[in-house]
Amino acid sequence: MPTPVMSEGAALTWTMPADWIKEPPSNVMRQAQYRVPGSAGDGQCVVYYFGAGQGGGPEANAQRWADQFEQPDGGSSRDVLVTEQSEAGGMPALLVEVTGTYKEGGMMMGGPETSNPGFMLKAAIVQGPDANWFFKFTGPQETVQANAGQFQALVDSIQGPA
Repeated sequence: MPTPVMSEGAALTWTMPADWIKEPPSNVMRQAQYRVPGSAGDGQCVVYYFGAGQGGGPEANAQRWADQFEQPDGGSSRDVLVTEQSEAGGMPALLVEVTGTYKEGGMMMGGPETSNPGFMLKAAIVQGPDANWFFKFTGPQETVQANAGQFQALVDSIQGPA
């Protein structure tokens, strides 16, 4: 089994799950990017950090992420959004979870929008020393659920500046 790799951002460190594959970030907003293998299809975990005072608050981001999902009954994804206050490395964190058809891309992301039914988001918004850090894991629901423990282990491994 591969040894977990310590990944670094501007001010936080964390341990990448051993089975995840580190990839070069696909754009400059991403501090880290991982492909998460799964039998239902691969997922992706992306880490965002925008700098001091940037990126918005935890609740607003959780709701915005929920809005990226559509529900089979046409209802609001905010109604099925699950959030939980937690902490990571002694810093406040908001854990986020939502399922449905994930709408990804589109005009704001510089490409066509794609619909991904049966997807799930697990995320953590960590209130770092100078700004929020966003750990966003999306993929087929089966893949995300199978890797939920590894995602939580990543969140639990987060440490602030020494």
